[in-house]
Amino acid sequence: MVRTLLTNLGVRPQKRFGQNFLVDRHVVDHIRARVSEKSPETILEIGPGLGALTQAVVDIPRRMVAVDVDETLAASLKERARANANLEVRLGDILEFDISKEIPERPVLILGSLPYRITTPILRYVIEHRAALSRACLITQWEVAEKIVNSPGKHGSALGVFVHAFADVSPLRKIRKGSFFPKPEVDSAYWEMDFLPCPRFSADETAFFLVVRTLYRNRRKMIRRALQDLLPAATAAACIADAGLDETARGETLAFDELDRLATICHPHVSIDSASVDP
Repeated sequence: MVRTLLTNLGVRPQKRFGQNFLVDRHVVDHIRARVSEKSPETILEIGPGLGALTQAVVDIPRRMVAVDVDETLAASLKERARANANLEVRLGDILEFDISKEIPERPVLILGSLPYRITTPILRYVIEHRAALSRACLITQWEVAEKIVNSPGKHGSALGVFVHAFADVSPLRKIRKGSFFPKPEVDSAYWEMDFLPCPRFSADETAFFLVVRTLYRNRRKMIRRALQDLLPAATAAACIADAGLDETARGETLAFDELDRLATICHPHVSIDSASVDP
């Protein structure tokens, strides 16, 4: 059916848009059940594509907005979903979509199968708009999701710390690559984010993520060596001592409270004027 629909539309899946369409009915049904449990009033879907998830959950919320960057697919979904009065299909880049302006209803549930190459920017976008959101139900590359779930920790990542800083993360459900057309090279995962009322850290946000990114970028180094990317050696050693940490530890072994304490102490000594909080 997917092949036929694509042929009729004259569409070939575009790598630049990360177009691998979900075709596994069992996965779709699982996600519908998860979304239905939350009884969301409003859903914002990222990259609906051919509409497998859209059509599975459209009867659940009072309002659903689906944003796709592909003009042909957006037009096709809009035509095929004309009977769903609560569904709005928008053409555009999700990273330029202003949730606060376009969707005043609160809270919003985010749903989407994220293109692999722009997973990090989209997760950053989702977190930046967390005040308007209750939950995010996402499909991402398995390896990325696994590292997020295991953060902070030696099997985690700076991106994972960034996500966990603002949300609880659900366990993963693996989605085999054969569940998509065309079949990607790697497996995917379905997982969820439940946003916290306040972050897990109290340090200056830019300083916190600057320290986290530095430690994870130098994850094989002891923290006294890793922090020398930010601070003079003597200052790094003093900050670590003031934080009550072992300077021979690896940054990936630090828990949130330890990272928070270290970032708070480092903050006055690091230049954050032009620093980015990107994970």
